[in-house]
Amino acid sequence: MTQEKLKQKYHKLHLKYSVEKDTVSQRIRRYGLFRILFFLAWIILIYLSTSWSWMAFGIVMGLGTLVFGFLVKKHSILHRRKAILEQLVRINREEKNAMEWNFIELDEGDCYRDATHLFSYDLDLFGKGSLFQYINRSSTIPGKDRLAALLTYIEKSNTEIQSRQKAIAELSELFNWRQDFRVRGLMTEENPEDISGLKDWIHSSPDFKAVFFRILIIMVPIISLSIFMLSVFGVISFWLFLVYLVIPMMLAGIKYRRVNLKHNLLSRKFLVMKKYSGLFRMIEEQEFSSERMISLRGRLAVNDITASRAIRQLASISSAFDTRLNLLAGFLMNVLFLWDIRQSVRLEVWQKKYREHLPGWFDVMSETDAYISLAGYSYNNPGYVFPEIKNDNFLYFEAAHLGHPLIHARKRVCNDYAVNGWGNFTILTGANMAGKSTFLRTVGVNMLLASCGAPVCAEKMSISPMDLVTSIHTIDSLANNESYFYAELKRLKLIIDMLKEDKQVFIILDEILKGTNSRDKQSGSRALIKQLISLKASGIIATHDLSLGELEKHFPENVQNRCFEIIIEKDKLDYDYQLKKGIAKNMNATILMERMGITVG
Repeated sequence: MTQEKLKQKYHKLHLKYSVEKDTVSQRIRRYGLFRILFFLAWIILIYLSTSWSWMAFGIVMGLGTLVFGFLVKKHSILHRRKAILEQLVRINREEKNAMEWNFIELDEGDCYRDATHLFSYDLDLFGKGSLFQYINRSSTIPGKDRLAALLTYIEKSNTEIQSRQKAIAELSELFNWRQDFRVRGLMTEENPEDISGLKDWIHSSPDFKAVFFRILIIMVPIISLSIFMLSVFGVISFWLFLVYLVIPMMLAGIKYRRVNLKHNLLSRKFLVMKKYSGLFRMIEEQEFSSERMISLRGRLAVNDITASRAIRQLASISSAFDTRLNLLAGFLMNVLFLWDIRQSVRLEVWQKKYREHLPGWFDVMSETDAYISLAGYSYNNPGYVFPEIKNDNFLYFEAAHLGHPLIHARKRVCNDYAVNGWGNFTILTGANMAGKSTFLRTVGVNMLLASCGAPVCAEKMSISPMDLVTSIHTIDSLANNESYFYAELKRLKLIIDMLKEDKQVFIILDEILKGTNSRDKQSGSRALIKQLISLKASGIIATHDLSLGELEKHFPENVQNRCFEIIIEKDKLDYDYQLKKGIAKNMNATILMERMGITVG
């Protein structure tokens, strides 16, 4: 299926669900009106039936209750269906817009930007128009965090990468399941502390493990009910019963501060827990074929324990705990049943039972959700391929028709590129705006996608896993009193230190030593490249300094010259963005300055 057909598919789904949503909305209004009219008629019938007979009154009450209950349930079902359809409309609209390169509705992931990271800042992985914004379709915060982690870490195990590839390929074919998963996840909003707080609490020490509390929550309700019945039958004074209630009130106040802390952990989180229970159940019930997904699903069930059931129990405790939010209900439930202590005990019993399993369950959730995003990226780009992952320490990178995934297919210019063996560098020359920086990011982004187990924007690609370090747009720091030049030197020192630790690093540099004068820049750049070759690094260095191309003569087995040439006809400039062998011959700075009205010469 081509991208154009995919866009049409999302457009049709968007229209289909929009029409169904409008239909359901009309039914909700009709049911709402009918429910009001029925209720009024029922009240009148109840009033009239009291003058007929007790049997008539009972029949009217019974049938009316059943019918009204049915209408309420039906109304609730329609509201839920409408909420589901709203999310289906939303996600298919987002996908349709994304196929047109409009990501405005999607999360930018700006919170993950890190200017000091080895490559993420240079490759524009986060922020507006970023790779994260293009790929991310996570429906949980753990899934979003895991996707960001995958995009900021180079995996060097070929077995791990191949396992991810199979999982992503399988999930890409489960279109309806992926959409249902995302809808269920987006139905309920969550906060970052909802799950992180739960993970922190699960290993905390219990406060109500003493047998004393277990006895209290059993005995107090029995004693309270007994004294109440004695007062009802006149055996004891009702005032004595009221005096007795002071005792359970005092007991309910035991460890009140600790009870508050436990309640704050779960307060108003019933819907969030219910959402996760449903998502876990979707994973548990889906039949997978890839080893990775089968393994992930298997981790959600241990003996008779399943993640969905356990989290559903936690949701039930959360709902019961929230009774204390109603002052009257909370007071009555505490004096009669020691409700707060009862729920605290239930919570700690749950904590003890699932302490060892909870972190692993949410690890499965985050990984699955991240793979769903990558699977959607794979599905939306049917022309992309899963690269062949080489299994050795020899540097291998060979790509045919390599392009940047964030450039529209109609505008994208692809190139063949290969570098084999450590200690090999490509010196990339070319005029301003000829495509050097874009090509650097093209190589870096596709290396990263390959590491994630995702398809790459190429017709064919083979790669051996390797560390990646870039220096493309180094920034200065006023806060740390660092100049642009010093910031660049720090990055270069980091690279040298990694190489001296015998790490195999692929380096992508754009214009070495930009912050110094031409003579220093030229001699410093030559010295740096020679040192990098001696340390068995490999990579690409883009530069305007054509003299660096002479290094190919001195290191013919280690340096290859490549360039992006421009065509100058009179005052016209033409860019073809095609990677060529050799050193660039034409530059365009003077022409561009004159076009901007800046006098030259």
